[in-house]
Amino acid sequence: MEDKNKKHQKDEKKSNSSIVDNGVDSLEERAKEMKIPFLKKAPSAVSDSILRIIPEKTARNFNMVAFEDSESKGVSVAMVDPQDIQALDVLRFIAEKEKKEINIHIASAEVVREIIDKYNTAEEAVEAVVESFELERFKDQRSLLGKRNVDDQQNNIQDAPVSKLVSVVIKHAVEKRASDIHLEPTDDGYRIRFRVDGVLYASLILPMEVGKAFVSRIKILSNLKIDEKRKPQDGRFNVSEGGENIDFRVSTFPVVGGEKVVMRVLTKDKGIFDFSKLGLIGHSKEILSRKINEPNGIILITGPTGSGKSTTLYSFLNVINQDTRNIVTLEDPVEYSIEGVNQSQIKPEIGYDFANGLRSILRQDPNVIMVGEIRDGETAELAIHAALTGHLVFSTLHTNSAIGAVPRLVDMGIEPFLLSSSLKAVAAQRLVRKICTSCKEEFSVSDKVKNNLLEEIKNVPEEELKKYDLDISKGLKFYKGRGCEECGGTGLKGRLAIYECIEVNESIQEAINEGKEMKVDELAKSQKMITMKQDGILKALKGMTALSEVERVTEGSLTIGGDVDDDRG
Repeated sequence: MEDKNKKHQKDEKKSNSSIVDNGVDSLEERAKEMKIPFLKKAPSAVSDSILRIIPEKTARNFNMVAFEDSESKGVSVAMVDPQDIQALDVLRFIAEKEKKEINIHIASAEVVREIIDKYNTAEEAVEAVVESFELERFKDQRSLLGKRNVDDQQNNIQDAPVSKLVSVVIKHAVEKRASDIHLEPTDDGYRIRFRVDGVLYASLILPMEVGKAFVSRIKILSNLKIDEKRKPQDGRFNVSEGGENIDFRVSTFPVVGGEKVVMRVLTKDKGIFDFSKLGLIGHSKEILSRKINEPNGIILITGPTGSGKSTTLYSFLNVINQDTRNIVTLEDPVEYSIEGVNQSQIKPEIGYDFANGLRSILRQDPNVIMVGEIRDGETAELAIHAALTGHLVFSTLHTNSAIGAVPRLVDMGIEPFLLSSSLKAVAAQRLVRKICTSCKEEFSVSDKVKNNLLEEIKNVPEEELKKYDLDISKGLKFYKGRGCEECGGTGLKGRLAIYECIEVNESIQEAINEGKEMKVDELAKSQKMITMKQDGILKALKGMTALSEVERVTEGSLTIGGDVDDDRG
């Protein structure tokens, strides 16, 4: 009898072991029997807004979690036990509250737990760091070795809660599509802000000690000197977030109250350098498409800091990047790596600046040269001579308009006859936020606004309007974003550039030689140049951006002859 029991226990143990070993297969079979989808592995990234559909406490209690939300399919929920009556009652309540359809998926406990772990918030991470500091203070009080200072405490917790806090902040920045993360000391702590689509948003306030530990952690990641707080430092580090490698360019800066840290988020998305996605339309696109394929000359992109000039230049390089061309760049700093392009970062502290670098590049047998920025007369002169000696040169310049590049270079000491012979095209640009496609809607504006807009675009040729696919004879249509979860309630998501472009033809060359800058402006308009404001208005009428955005970047106000957000006829 005992032998039979032992045999039965052995067989049962073997059977249970088999079930454990083939858990995934068993769940998949169960999913087929119940005719519900099977979630084999956890998604690499789930946004906070989707996770919050089911509160964290509820998710942990019932082993279920939301991992996807779409207008067509509704909310997808992973469950360990899809037959849990209480859990299903909770989901019915959530469906009514959110007014969304719930789609249940069966998943293993491990997969559900992995998704639930994504609930970790920045606030929770801050609390964990504060608790660590409290623990350190308690140890200090009991220690016979005397008191330790705050820096010692920071070093002791670098590899635990602070690391988690840094990871959480980075995760949130990436999810929000932030281009920069700002960490700055205030009177009572440290403030974290994200720059999203060119606008800064406050995200989190850290206690003073936690903020200092955060700064120290970033310095360690960037290989910077932790004890050097009197002068600025620059560094980089790389992390993997959501299955994607992301570079961070770090800059520290001493300010009253501590150190300010700014981290530029550099994603590896090559799509941002797609020439067709820059926002170029019509006459400007035709000029630049033609000029970047010429064998020599200089092409300039102008605009203030943060207007997308470097992205435009990278897009040019992507278009002409071929094995038959030797492309060399001088940058400060090298932000993105382009395969097949020889990129070099200048280092002024050792005498390697744009001018010296350009001299060296000319001995490297280049076909195409990109100079990150023309900052002085010497660099400008070398770039002009490079263009005159058979090289194609791309560069940027800080001016407010395309035509402003001519007097700027003359002021730097460039002879007008050299400038007129080498300059092929000048484009100016600004970045505007796009209307969110998820909540885009048509709206009305006042007659005053309509009249002002018509006045602005009255000189735009009919053939140019056709290139924008616009027919204003049927009336003007206006669009805005209502504000939704997808865009964080702003009605705007993503950015595109608005342009104005001048082609330097024979008549403009003569005007530059004669030093007649006003005549250059007149000639540019006579060649059917579309101004930045006109380009922006036409893109707004197409529903690509908002009128208030166009006004913000071209005139500095938020309205065009009236309140563009008024729902008036």
